[in-house]
Amino acid sequence: MGKATNQLIDHDFDGIQEYDNDLPGWWKALFLITVIIGIIYIPYYHLVGDLQDVEYQKEMGTYTEAGVGRGPLTSYSSPYASDGEMTPAIRAEMDKVIDAPFDEQLLRTMSKANAEQLAKLEAAFPEAYAYYSSGGASAPAPAAVEEEEEKPESDDALLTDEASLAAGKKIWDTQCFTCHLNDGGGSIGPNMTDDYWIHGGDLASIINIINVGVPAKGMIPWATTLTPEQIAQVSSFIKVKLVGTTPANPKAPQGVFDEG
Repeated sequence: MGKATNQLIDHDFDGIQEYDNDLPGWWKALFLITVIIGIIYIPYYHLVGDLQDVEYQKEMGTYTEAGVGRGPLTSYSSPYASDGEMTPAIRAEMDKVIDAPFDEQLLRTMSKANAEQLAKLEAAFPEAYAYYSSGGASAPAPAAVEEEEEKPESDDALLTDEASLAAGKKIWDTQCFTCHLNDGGGSIGPNMTDDYWIHGGDLASIINIINVGVPAKGMIPWATTLTPEQIAQVSSFIKVKLVGTTPANPKAPQGVFDEG
């Protein structure tokens, strides 16, 4: 015979009594399912798979294989993340800008802002936005750097395979779109779809300018963030997939005509 239901328990608290009933079957089933998921989740994500921080870094292209790897009892240690301590990678990035003029620091900040943030800045400070976005600021480029002589070694061959172009698009959509927009039409940065180029339109020039950046215009040197392979991929994506297309709101041509 089953247990009787809806029988009051003798004790009460402040005049409140409760029934002596079991938890519903669906509640017990959900609890059991969470226990089973936990048994699978813990060993997979903490011993075998990637935690959220590593998944995010891989998606954003900032994951670094070098350094301490992960094992059964050792988690991945990113050069850009630590438990409250400043890592060498963060220190190096800060050393580049901590003593930089206000113009350069503002341009760096604008280069990392998204479209919504830039729109708010333009609405609140239209004159300042126009001044800095046009490159009117006097932030100096790194002193005594010969860009051509210091050009990092890279493969200047145009990549046309789908895997490389897909990798280049991923980098563009996560790193470059803030200044050039997803369709390449240009915002703070120039239009990347036409044949007018400020620093040259051939593949070698594009690779070089991505490597060394244009600090005076707010473009950081990406050689410290992207690998030579990644830079070659995004450069090839620009040449193969962006140049010659028609963006929704193209920025006016800048520089000189150069078919690259």
